Amino acid sequence: MLEVENEGNKGFFGQFSRTFWIVNSLELFERGAYYGTMSIMSVHAVYNLGISYSTVGVIYAMLIILLYFIPLISASLAEKYGYRNVLLTSFLILVIGYFLLFMVQPGQLTFFIFSLIIVGIGAGAFKPIISASIAHVTLEQQRNLAYSIYYWMINLGAFLLPLSVGLFLGTESLFHFVFLVSTVLIGINIAISFFLFKDPVKSQKLLSVGKAIKRIVPALKDKKFVVLLLIYSGFWFMFAINHAFLPVYMVDFKRMPSWFLVPFLATINPGTIILVGPFLGKLVEKYKSLNMVMLGIVIFSIGLMIVGLSNSPYIFAIGIIIFSMGEFITHPGFIAYVSKIAPKKMVAIYMACIFIATGLGNAVGGFIQGFWYQYFAVDNSMPKIFFALIAVVGMLTLVCFILYNRWIIRDLLIKEPNTEADTGIWTKPITVAVVLLFIPITIYGAYLGGTNVFYDRGEEEEVAVPKWAVDYDQVTVELSPIQGYSDENSDMEEKITLSPNDVQNLISLEFSLSWVDEEPVNDYIYDNLPDTFSFTVQPPGNDTVLGPFQGSTGFAYGFYDPVSGSTPDQDPYLNGTGDYIVTIQCGECGNQVPRVNLLGFREEEDTGNDWTLDVKYKHYVKNEA
Repeated sequence: MLEVENEGNKGFFGQFSRTFWIVNSLELFERGAYYGTMSIMSVHAVYNLGISYSTVGVIYAMLIILLYFIPLISASLAEKYGYRNVLLTSFLILVIGYFLLFMVQPGQLTFFIFSLIIVGIGAGAFKPIISASIAHVTLEQQRNLAYSIYYWMINLGAFLLPLSVGLFLGTESLFHFVFLVSTVLIGINIAISFFLFKDPVKSQKLLSVGKAIKRIVPALKDKKFVVLLLIYSGFWFMFAINHAFLPVYMVDFKRMPSWFLVPFLATINPGTIILVGPFLGKLVEKYKSLNMVMLGIVIFSIGLMIVGLSNSPYIFAIGIIIFSMGEFITHPGFIAYVSKIAPKKMVAIYMACIFIATGLGNAVGGFIQGFWYQYFAVDNSMPKIFFALIAVVGMLTLVCFILYNRWIIRDLLIKEPNTEADTGIWTKPITVAVVLLFIPITIYGAYLGGTNVFYDRGEEEEVAVPKWAVDYDQVTVELSPIQGYSDENSDMEEKITLSPNDVQNLISLEFSLSWVDEEPVNDYIYDNLPDTFSFTVQPPGNDTVLGPFQGSTGFAYGFYDPVSGSTPDQDPYLNGTGDYIVTIQCGECGNQVPRVNLLGFREEEDTGNDWTLDVKYKHYVKNEA
């Protein structure tokens, strides 16, 4: 170590060195840039750039692979060329990447991916430098608190920029300016690194690049350490939802009020950590690091299930707060644990290897969750199952950690028989049995939760106001609801007519299908399995059938009708009027099944259900005032 200046220093700030606070400042700005970008990334990709959900998952996985596997190389290069040189290089790469993202236009998928690759390389090269620097400039007994502060600074950056984005760039049409703000923040980091940062350890200039990179090999030959990393990747599999699909889930299923913009969602997680992090850090400071990790995973999984199983915006936010507390306990605890088990001469290498777990979990999580979200949430309107499956991964991760803990304790007792063994809850076989029992309960409970309305904004197009419509009002008209009953596995057609005599200057049209599952004949005895409905739409004068849709979908119209010859310069235009054929498709109707069929209760068959089709349209009406 080069700099541990604790003697004679007093107070909270004085107990840590100057370098400690400088590297935390760099972390603050870099994470602000990154999380500001991630706060709008998935929604920007889907709704502004027209990228599919599954493709977003694949792109997220690609970014994470770069973000968390490049540290394996950059940590080794920092040992040879110096931490400061690697920092400056990474920031220069990031400036280029964020500015290129600012330049991406709709339809430029390749350019978008290329820009993200640049960001991933720069951010990946930066990542291990800060955590390794902290290890070099702090004493072992300070590590839990030091890494709690480090994680608190990460979340301060992750809170401030998304909050600013929501306040000043909250609409989707302005989201690309976030990348410009990120570019400026990285520019500030370049200045700090150039003028203030000093290497915490001397660079090994005689070390060849090949040998520097090969220094990671001994860490990867540590069997217990590799198993530990693989287990820990399960936590990051869960966490991948936070940036990849939680924002689009909030939008697609309208989990928050309309005033609550997408960037505000990204402030709940870091905001929670900022407020309660210092208290949690002090509370768990004296506990064993590995036990902290397992406790954090339990809290995170509970919070995630609350987010997915509730329809209330308040409970939705509370769930995020809970899993944020779990995250804050888990990750600093894991970093501290690795810093303690790593050989002193290989601290930087072991710390860099943490990113293997983070990268593997996030990459696999983002990839798989993209297909899960498409199938369960979008195609079948059952997001609760999507969340339940992710929570199950957390439960399996917890089981693996308990078994790992027992393995470590057993080996320790073999080497040092007189050592006092840990006999707490995190070593008990009964704990494993209870966690495993909750897996089928969670999945079945999510299935019983039924479907939720999916609001398909992907079909909507933003329409510019024509010149002649300056003195017109945009008026929304709701037609009388159409109600009906469908038998199980049957289709029913409804014709909705928008007469050109009544509907002129059409802007948009929206269909919403809703239904309510029957109440169980007896709540104490029966569960009512969910019914499934969808619908298709055939627009007027068009043989193309659109759909099927679950819940709600909308259509936007341009200003040219080839039949009438109307143009944007003429009033009225009649585009979109005529007969719409809406086909209501009733699928499987869930029967009422006994909760516990020990008394011979019979399953009650469900043969169909009532439904309601709501139709509303928006059009321009001359302002007579």
